[in-house]
Amino acid sequence: MIALALASKGSQSFRGRAAVATWNNAAFSAPLVVRRCSHGGFWRHFAGDRYLGDRRARIEIEHSQRMQKLGIATPEIVGVVLYKRGLFARMDFLTVQVPNSVDFVAFLASQPTAQQRTAVIQAVRDLLAQCALHGLLHKDLNARNILLVHTNNSARAYLLDVEDVVWAPEKAEQVRAANHARLARSLRKRVRKGDLAMAPQQLLALISELEFHA
Repeated sequence: MIALALASKGSQSFRGRAAVATWNNAAFSAPLVVRRCSHGGFWRHFAGDRYLGDRRARIEIEHSQRMQKLGIATPEIVGVVLYKRGLFARMDFLTVQVPNSVDFVAFLASQPTAQQRTAVIQAVRDLLAQCALHGLLHKDLNARNILLVHTNNSARAYLLDVEDVVWAPEKAEQVRAANHARLARSLRKRVRKGDLAMAPQQLLALISELEFHA
């Protein structure tokens, strides 16, 4: 499925652990994003995009549906395609494309206006607050896993890759602090890698802004 998406007319590809691409297909009522699922961390060196069975897909679908019921924004999963070979399976997720969206890193690197920046920071704070309220701890809350739709005066933030989620509604404050710390580490890494051109004081100010109202 990801090969079809990448080869389709007008397809856009995005950065991710594995291939991610848009797919405009007349068979669907809305443009889709197709994402090949792949391990992160230690296991990426050994398993790559291979999984035992379909448990990985079921977990992400369950988290996504729970988030939508709670009002935590995440792109809607409309399908999963499994490619089985022996004990292992590869899988592609199909989600509804969020139009005119960029990830948090791309937004910050785009030299936004003061109005756009204010709206987006508020949207990210709102997302962190919603996660804390419902005890959603995202173990991989990096800045590229926050998707943004913004205008000059308003914005909305969506959470991506929700397989790496733990629910702890009884520990709202710990969840808030852990999510913010993970996002802060990600922003520092993006600055070190050169994806974001920020002076140390600018980076600290951004991290503080995200924390204060979370």
